[in-house]
This record gives sequence, structure tokens and C-alpha cells, in this order.
Amino acid sequence: MGPKVLVVDDEADVRQILLLVLERVCDASEASNGFDALRLIKSERPSLVLLDVAMPEMDGLEVLRTARLIDPELVVVMLTGESDLAVAQRALESGARSYMTKPFEAKTLRDEIQRLLEDLAAPRAPYRPWRMPVC
Repeated sequence: MGPKVLVVDDEADVRQILLLVLERVCDASEASNGFDALRLIKSERPSLVLLDVAMPEMDGLEVLRTARLIDPELVVVMLTGESDLAVAQRALESGARSYMTKPFEAKTLRDEIQRLLEDLAAPRAPYRPWRMPVC
């Protein structure tokens, strides 16, 4: 079994396409709304979440903020059908690692997921803030 990835989108067709794109990369599960997504994040502890921005009842940004409280290390990739820079900025400021617009190319999405999963598997160097040498 590979790393766990949770696909969250209110559109069943989109979820199925995403699951097909990811089938060789990871062990993927799905949720059709934010409430189910948060329940699965708590119980399954995925390494990465593909999260739709525009969903009824609880939008993706709210799910993102709550998910990061559950697991601060969770890697989240936001997916949206709109190119709204303000939403992208809010998502990235709230802790999303990446932001992709639909429609997306399967290879581009798969490459991004693989890159993020490889980053998770790599040993982390200690944090060293950038500093200017004192002259």
C-alpha cells in the first residue's frame, strides 16, 4: 500500500476521475462533502488531501482550516473551477500546499501529487532562517 490520499469533491464524476488518475500513485479514498472529509481525516489520517473549493454546506476553505487543526502536517491541494487569485491566496495562507484549477491535465496533477508525497517522505532538514552576513 502506498501513501493515503483523500479526494474531496461534491461532484461524483470529478471524484471518479481523480481516483483513476491516482490509482497507480497511492491508496486513495473519497468524500463527497466537508463533513465526511473531516471524519475521514480524523479516522484514516491521510498523507494528502485533494480538496474542492466550492462545495455546499461547508466550503473547501473551511474544511482546510479545520483539517489543519486536526493535523497541522496534513498536505492539502486545493482544486477549483475558477481562477480567483483572492481565493488562491486565502487557501495558501490557510495552509494549502498547492492550488490547481479545473480542468487539469492528469499528468500535471499526478506529477504534483508525486512531488508532494516525495517531499513528505524525504528527511527534513532543521529550520534555519535566512540571514544576512554581518559586515
